[in-house]
Amino acid sequence: MTLLLGLDIGTTSIKAQLYDAEIGRIADIASRPTPVEHPTPERSQHDPETLWQTVASCVREVAPGRSIAGIGVSCFAEAGLPVDAAGSPLYPIIAWYDRRTEPQTAWWEARLSADELHAITGQRVSPSFGVNKWLWIRRNEPAVVARTAKWLSVSDYVLWHLTGEYATDYTMASRTLLLDQRKLGWSQEMLALAGLDARQLPDVLSSGTSIGTVTCQAAAVTGLRVGTPCVLGGHDHLCAALAAGGARSGTVIDSSGTAQALMVVLPAFHTSPWIADHGYACYAHVVPGQYVLKGGLKAMGGAIEWLTRQLAGPDVGAGRLPYAELEEAAKVGVGRRVGPLWLPHLIGSGTPESDRHSRAALLGVQIEHDRGDLFRGLLESLAFWMRHNLEDMASLTGEPARDVTLLGGTTRLTLLTQMKADVLNLPVSISNVPQAAATGAALLAGLGTGLFATPEAALDSLRYDHTVITPNAEWAEWYGHLYEEVYRRLYSSVRDVHHSLERISARVSAQERS
Repeated sequence: MTLLLGLDIGTTSIKAQLYDAEIGRIADIASRPTPVEHPTPERSQHDPETLWQTVASCVREVAPGRSIAGIGVSCFAEAGLPVDAAGSPLYPIIAWYDRRTEPQTAWWEARLSADELHAITGQRVSPSFGVNKWLWIRRNEPAVVARTAKWLSVSDYVLWHLTGEYATDYTMASRTLLLDQRKLGWSQEMLALAGLDARQLPDVLSSGTSIGTVTCQAAAVTGLRVGTPCVLGGHDHLCAALAAGGARSGTVIDSSGTAQALMVVLPAFHTSPWIADHGYACYAHVVPGQYVLKGGLKAMGGAIEWLTRQLAGPDVGAGRLPYAELEEAAKVGVGRRVGPLWLPHLIGSGTPESDRHSRAALLGVQIEHDRGDLFRGLLESLAFWMRHNLEDMASLTGEPARDVTLLGGTTRLTLLTQMKADVLNLPVSISNVPQAAATGAALLAGLGTGLFATPEAALDSLRYDHTVITPNAEWAEWYGHLYEEVYRRLYSSVRDVHHSLERISARVSAQERS
């Protein structure tokens, strides 16, 4: 038995997962809810010590008495924290989805055009990026800034607890908005604008790089053996993409949980005004030498949960939401009853419109529609969103979508996975690798410790298959009409209305503050 430990610090849960590389299966897993605080209704943050203790608790459940060949860490991106010279946290971790950093987005927009920013970082500015957390703290907590020795992403902080070493990987560094994608090093221009020195950031290295070993202090807290090698993992979406087979150019990975990430693996960095204007990110993959072109929607599984909760009513608990019941009701009208249809912009548009002021819209409702129709319409719109993005990505890369793999919690909705095949009119496969982000981190640990010579060898060790979903020709034709004649026209039809709503909301908020 050769065990690799993959840690996954996720938005909703933290996991410690043991992967047995000899049999290609998961040997054990422990999970805890990700601790989060809400100091005000609109703010979300994590207490650093509580988060670390939650990680340690998960590890203690699976690690004691076991010989582990290596440890890798997968993590949500964008969130980070300042630490002092001793590595002690100086401020709570502002959650990646916390919106207090909206003013910092405007600050960047006043200094760099979208094209200039993308040409350096491969990103379009958003409130979520790590550097915006730093800028918010600099503006609001100057005493913290004066004591800051390092700015760390959350995975960097966990690895520091394990090893006492400061390091980050290219994928996490990319989501700070400070990495130069061509040089794969910290951008001096971005650092100067942000008021940071490169010495305040960890060394940036490729995913799969061994950075140190478990210390005596970490061993006492986690139950790990002193000297266990620790390896850089990466952004959770990209770790999951690796485990799902997304290691070679041209592969499409659709990773959908609370949010959705749609990724095409590329052999080189791509940047252009078109990519920047449409909000696509292009940045380093966890697979050395590869990049990903990434589109995203911030409310995917979150949108489904939200609508399910509204349709279920206030008396239904979180653990009893009627997904299966609504899915069965939604199947009744597939291919037979038109509408209603959603514009699924519950937290901005995501790509390709890249309009953070866009809002969700529900159109085509008639009195005969029931809750199954409302639910089906949302699922259809999420499949249409995927097709729209893949078409735009194909126009950039010159390669049509192929080898499409789905992973994440929403694959449990069989109606949605069938819709994606029908809307794309392509076979899609569902990765059956459990907890793909943690598994990807474990595979990277195997690369960093020399257990696997190549990413392909790491993937070959897995003994999990894929489930292939083929399109239904009749429904594919039906959805083709809905997509071309209705969905593609929705955003432009309501854009001005949504921007007016945003202006009115801003005026109301300003009046309340005054």
